[in-house]
Amino acid sequence: MNCRAGFLNVLCAWLVILLPNTDAGHAPKAHAAGLTCRPKELTALTKRQVNKSLDSFDKANGKHLGTWSPGFPELHVHDNASFNGSKVQCSLIFMDHGLGRILEDQRNNLNPEDVLLHKLLEDTVSRVSMLTNCVKHILGGECSPKPPRPEMPVHAFERKQWSHTLLKEARDYLDWLERKFEPQTSKVKGTVKRKRKVVKPRYLKYLEGSGYLL
Repeated sequence: MNCRAGFLNVLCAWLVILLPNTDAGHAPKAHAAGLTCRPKELTALTKRQVNKSLDSFDKANGKHLGTWSPGFPELHVHDNASFNGSKVQCSLIFMDHGLGRILEDQRNNLNPEDVLLHKLLEDTVSRVSMLTNCVKHILGGECSPKPPRPEMPVHAFERKQWSHTLLKEARDYLDWLERKFEPQTSKVKGTVKRKRKVVKPRYLKYLEGSGYLL
């Protein structure tokens, strides 16, 4: 805007004050933020966050760690696996716990100075927790029995391998979950009819920074 004279200068000053700051932080400063529970979109965001954490983890710990065997059965799914709300919740709860263990190990043991990695992992844990609540709200059901908390190996290299594998399998699981929420197409009398597994978004409230449903 070209503010050249008198009242225009005043108007510009007020616009600067009143217009929202688009460079502000990702989360509002209010005690609770209203968020739309769109599971497909939230799953995609969570997958990207996990992938960022995986890239940062590999830079800090090594890019050729190999795969920890036997992996994590709680995160293993086939493309044609049934879409069950209770099972999805159990997998996400296990993922949440596992990512928390990775954060704890990186912060307290393996990479205590890598603040960027810690922040990425913190955000990823919060995002997974938020997705778990969203999936429960949309699909219903209850995770039972709760998955056991994942146990890390003792030796440092094995812990790195364990963490790398969990991050990779978490990303792959979220990729599967995102595809399950995508529109399905079916032909009806020569036309294409689209339908979603989720009919409409739900509105949830989460405690800021925690991902817990209010």
